[in-house]
Amino acid sequence: MKTFIDKLFNGIQILLGVMLAVMIALVFFNVILRFFFNSGLVWSEEVSRYVFVYVIYLGAIVAMKENAHLGVDTFIKKAPEKLKWLLFVLGRFIIIVVMAILFKGSLAMVIQSHTAKAAATGLPLSVVYGIGLLTGAAIILIALLNIIDVIRNPKSVHQATLMSESDSD
Repeated sequence: MKTFIDKLFNGIQILLGVMLAVMIALVFFNVILRFFFNSGLVWSEEVSRYVFVYVIYLGAIVAMKENAHLGVDTFIKKAPEKLKWLLFVLGRFIIIVVMAILFKGSLAMVIQSHTAKAAATGLPLSVVYGIGLLTGAAIILIALLNIIDVIRNPKSVHQATLMSESDSD
């Protein structure tokens, strides 16, 4: 199961790279067209914007899985082990609540915009807002798995703290 999840996240990282390359290529191509030919592709700006949104949201999922989000953990590093465990679990519960709010808001936007279309591409706006559903659900799942892991192995809190320490050096 772990190898499947690792392969899934490697695939997401490759997808992020491809999406970033597409976004850069579209913007660059549009700049060239506007500079040299005084015209551009109307749809490229819109597609670039939506791809950017997807890159940000998918990147947030990958960052959550790798425990790579920014955080100030000075207090947690100096706390006793039992308090460290409690603070870790509390932090994950806060993440779950915030992601539930994101999920609920995204669901409302998807429902509200199910008939709306993007101006240049005609893409349903519910597709654009739907990434919030995926991100909220995925981060909630990752946070729950983090909590389960810490309950099964309380020493894993120390490993998570060490991982974030080595990343910041």
